[in-house]
Amino acid sequence: MVTSSIFDPLAYLDMAESLIDEGASEAVLRTAVNRTYYAVFLTARDAMGVEGSSHIHGRVIGELSRRDRFASRQLDSLMDLRALADYDVHVQDPFRADWRSNYELARRLASFILPRIEALQ
Repeated sequence: MVTSSIFDPLAYLDMAESLIDEGASEAVLRTAVNRTYYAVFLTARDAMGVEGSSHIHGRVIGELSRRDRFASRQLDSLMDLRALADYDVHVQDPFRADWRSNYELARRLASFILPRIEALQ
């Protein structure tokens, strides 16, 4: 049965954390980075009141920048990690090829950005 409740994007953070264990594969870690980004992005989008889909990621970052430049730079960094996870199947940079570290960085960025978004509301 389909319900009409509003989805809480922060549920993606819980899902990402539930995937991670000691032996998490690269695919799982990349997926966790992706879900962490979308939890923060969707929260920021809703908090900033940005609508539509055209250039939405850039528009959300731009609107956040007007209100909190540092948080917007961190969201941009998180978006870069998400793009790396989703599109770069052969990561050349050895510092970016460690997916456990990438996930941990994504979580730190999310932990920094989310309270700042909440403070703007």
